[in-house]
Amino acid sequence: MTNARGRVVALAGAAAWLCGALTALAVPPGAVSKTALFVCEHRAIAALHPDPKLRNPDVFAGKLCESISGLPRTYAEARAYIDNMGATFAPYFFVNARTFYIDAALERAAADGATQVVVLGAGFDSRAYRFHASLPQLRFFEVDLPAMIEEKKKRIAAVLGAVPDYVRYAPIDFDRQKLEGVLPAVGYDAGQKTFFILEGVTMYVKEAGDAATLRFIARNSAPGSRVVYDYVLKRVIQGRTQGMYAIGENSRGVAMFGEPFVTGWTPRGAGAFAGRQGLKVIEDLDTKELTQRYLTGSDGKPDGRMPEGYRILQAQVR
Repeated sequence: MTNARGRVVALAGAAAWLCGALTALAVPPGAVSKTALFVCEHRAIAALHPDPKLRNPDVFAGKLCESISGLPRTYAEARAYIDNMGATFAPYFFVNARTFYIDAALERAAADGATQVVVLGAGFDSRAYRFHASLPQLRFFEVDLPAMIEEKKKRIAAVLGAVPDYVRYAPIDFDRQKLEGVLPAVGYDAGQKTFFILEGVTMYVKEAGDAATLRFIARNSAPGSRVVYDYVLKRVIQGRTQGMYAIGENSRGVAMFGEPFVTGWTPRGAGAFAGRQGLKVIEDLDTKELTQRYLTGSDGKPDGRMPEGYRILQAQVR
């Protein structure tokens, strides 16, 4: 480890991207998002966890993305870097907990009658393929930049042998198109109960953009439809991160890479914001609650420490 200084430096920079699953709007035309690759890579590592209780359920991640951060692809070696770098890699644990939470929320929504799933900023999200066998009644829609969609389809075809017909892909030019014009064109039915995933998005988008997305959900899906999204606390946006583990370093890292956090709320403010768009908050969890639910191992100990300042919210269409 002491002779791997170059790798450590690369890893420190790469860690800044860990929490952003949305394909970055700053991605050059025709390019594949590094953000999406970083998140996929870390799900792939967590999917090798020796403790079944902590093992990330994304079994496709290791097949969909190559190593981009410099982390080894064996669990023991990768975990040594993650643990030794402390706060730098704290977002790794949030990514793992977030995967567990969204998977569980999707299964609950399906049990409650959802028939559609829309993944906004899909990147290398694999839920459409992982859940098809157990939840064949769900129709999945993946929304992303055109180049990202094409690359995703190539990689899925390489893994599955062909692009499956149970997924609808909706490429979108964010500068010229709106969800209202993109989703119906690929078969989305606004009259059905739907589950929306907005993973690693809200903090990178101006509040007006977040409002437009949540309003679309409220106005273009059946009552009882749900959305899950993560967000950062408003004080993080304001730079008031003293006493908050790792979030200041993470915030500075994403800014250094050109994707600064621009939107955040207090928990009360997040609930009020969702309400103004036509949604009712079901739950809003902090990192302590997420650790208790999803990062406590078979030995009763937490697997790691997430950055303080992230939360995950689930809301329902009234």
